[in-house]
Amino acid sequence: MAVPPITEEELTRAIVQTLVAHGKVTAEEAGPTARLVLAYFGPGDSVLDNKLTSEDRDRFYLLEEEGLLTSDEEDATVARGKTWRIHYWLLKKTRVREAGQSGTADASGGFEAVYREIGEDQWKRERDPSARPPTPR
Repeated sequence: MAVPPITEEELTRAIVQTLVAHGKVTAEEAGPTARLVLAYFGPGDSVLDNKLTSEDRDRFYLLEEEGLLTSDEEDATVARGKTWRIHYWLLKKTRVREAGQSGTADASGGFEAVYREIGEDQWKRERDPSARPPTPR
């Protein structure tokens, strides 16, 4: 039985739960990244690697690290007996759906997002100038 196509909403949720939660992309990049990926795949499950730009390929590698995509290759014999290696990407629909439904991180990126929102100046502690550091014994 064929797995139904992934929607932009499903892929965006999966990206939030994985790439955003792990600090690899910002929450604002989740939707555009999902649209980019689905524009390459269309209704299909695979896309040839040579169709990707270098920048888009980098995005695909990030998605592969999170298990949402995988890459594969096959050898094809062409004219005059030469063998060409064809590289392509596969959309892991079941994993995308699982990641989008998991509760491991919320839409804001989980606990890590809280710490990222704290400004640099808030991390610095000001010491009372009249206080002396403890003397070593």
